[in-house]
Amino acid sequence: MKKTITLLVLLISVVTLFAQSAAKGDLHAATPFVVVRLDGSQNGWPKGDNDAATAPTVIVTGNESVSFSATTSGIFITIIDGTNKIKLFALTGQLLFNGDLTQGRFFIPTKQGIYFLRINNKSFKVICK
Repeated sequence: MKKTITLLVLLISVVTLFAQSAAKGDLHAATPFVVVRLDGSQNGWPKGDNDAATAPTVIVTGNESVSFSATTSGIFITIIDGTNKIKLFALTGQLLFNGDLTQGRFFIPTKQGIYFLRINNKSFKVICK
């Protein structure tokens, strides 16, 4: 009986510590980053009212088939052709997304902050504000 109670207290302590560290730690740990493939009009992005002041689209130098832009809600990536290796890092260096994206329009929802976007072998600082 004493061993069972000790084991139960230990289990509750571990669960409580894990919950506290997730709440206090990096905000990105609580929300997994997914990439959303956007279909529809090729002429423009669907934008909300709060996205009126967006950063200009950046064309990846040396690879004009890839461009991206940042808004308050996330990062939009356009890939005209080919397969590109995409990595998204938090300012702390935590890897948030890693994958190969092919032709299409994609959206990575993010929180406001500074991120590092690596497309193939080139890195870019992206500010979502």
